[in-house]
Amino acid sequence: METNLPIFKWENFEFIIDVQNNNVWEKSDPKNIYLLWQMDDLGKDGYTFEHYDESTGRSVKVNLPPLITLDPSGMALKYNKSLEEIKGSSDFEVMVDQGLLKNRISSGQLPTITIADSIFYADARIDLLRPKDDFSTMGIRFDDLDDYYVVETNTYAFPYNPRTHEIAKLDYENITEYPKDLLFVEIPDVKVLDPVGWNRRNGWPETDDLKWVGLTLEFDAKIIPWKQTGIDDLINENRLKKPIQKAVKAQENSFKNKRGPKL
Repeated sequence: METNLPIFKWENFEFIIDVQNNNVWEKSDPKNIYLLWQMDDLGKDGYTFEHYDESTGRSVKVNLPPLITLDPSGMALKYNKSLEEIKGSSDFEVMVDQGLLKNRISSGQLPTITIADSIFYADARIDLLRPKDDFSTMGIRFDDLDDYYVVETNTYAFPYNPRTHEIAKLDYENITEYPKDLLFVEIPDVKVLDPVGWNRRNGWPETDDLKWVGLTLEFDAKIIPWKQTGIDDLINENRLKKPIQKAVKAQENSFKNKRGPKL
């Protein structure tokens, strides 16, 4: 496999450094891919991981230097900085916006997400998406969003009531048309929305995994048209059931009438 990516040598092994995708892979066997977020993070000393050597049947502990050392140009390009800007920095200082980090941790600024023109505070520590300007409701609990989690996109996708600022309740057994005055929205997972709060809630270091999760303080929810939610099949199924239900109901009423009034 041809590549212009940097190569790191460790003992008799050569690893390709892929900064863009946060992984390394063995040059002689590209199937051996190692994700950086799964490695032991040694901070300014880099990373360490176990590499299985098929030729000897043994595992080798690989000490990988920081990405900023292995591929400074790739890091500068990925994070839109000059080589001079990142000189002397650690991976963490380049990969995580230090200004946002200061605002989040030192100033206590909570991340926000705008859902259909309404702003919510994302506070993972108290398990809540809290409306900024609506004190009539506590908002949306992240625990309640677990049922709407989409593994493939690492998001929550759910029906939303913009009037009450809450998860909308749908009568799935009887719905026969697109819900009126309701929206279907998609928002990031709680760990993406508020990674610092998530770490605090679980007793982990505040900056744990920030290099891989990222840190953003302003989000926008994605509004999904109802026709793209897969609800059409359910609506059609319920519409087909409707005449049958009516016929059964009519038959029941006819039977009752034939029996006459109860004494």
